[in-house]
Amino acid sequence: MEMIIPTIVQVLSCCFALHIFYRFSQQASPLRRLQNHLLMCLLIVATWTIIIELPNTQKYLWTGSATFHTSWFCSFWNISFYSTAALNRILMAFMCIQRHFLVFRPQIYRTRRSRLLFHYIPIIFIIIIILIYQIVTNIFISCPQEHFDYSLFMCGYTCSVLIPDLATVYIWGFVFIPTVMTIISCVLLPIRFVIQKRQFQRVQWHRARKLIVQTSMIASVYTICWLPYTIILQLVINNILSVSDSIINEFLVIVPYLTSLLTP
Repeated sequence: MEMIIPTIVQVLSCCFALHIFYRFSQQASPLRRLQNHLLMCLLIVATWTIIIELPNTQKYLWTGSATFHTSWFCSFWNISFYSTAALNRILMAFMCIQRHFLVFRPQIYRTRRSRLLFHYIPIIFIIIIILIYQIVTNIFISCPQEHFDYSLFMCGYTCSVLIPDLATVYIWGFVFIPTVMTIISCVLLPIRFVIQKRQFQRVQWHRARKLIVQTSMIASVYTICWLPYTIILQLVINNILSVSDSIINEFLVIVPYLTSLLTP
């Protein structure tokens, strides 16, 4: 039963995602507007996770073994898991920050050059940097601790988290800082709106309110999922908790998939 419910949610999420992509493909779709681009990026990451990434974890949880018993698959599994999780958090943090400009400084995005500099380039840069970092740390860096065991989750991990310094970089750069930025940006957004709402015209007021409500709802889901995960990781890296604990290990395995399942 504990696997049936997540599978049902997974199928529903996939159906919703495909429906949203269909709506996005329509020429006059509001999803094509600039303020929705990051939402679509998050949806692409979520779709990859629930269709490609999650089935590997489900297979492991059902059988206690990796999908393929090869080193290339273990590296791919690690890259996919950490990349999608990092993209989820960092794109969400960037979206919350960008909402401040869309609400209070929308003129920044009026020209093609400004949209390129402050919107498209940052998104592309974030995606490329995360993928390059994961590929380099998971494939091209070796360490004595790395030994793939196909009976362990993600084959027992790669040097990207087995080396303490790299693990610290990942936890702070790709987990802790983006989560804190999301929370702070999301909390400040409605506060700034209440303080400055007299400056808005009626049409601007309704548009700003819609953006804030949308952002707050999505960011709340991310915060509920990622804040406990961040705290647990901090406790693990400081040797207060151990991943050998079955409850802690199961928590670290399941939580990264929650936002991808709920986002669509």
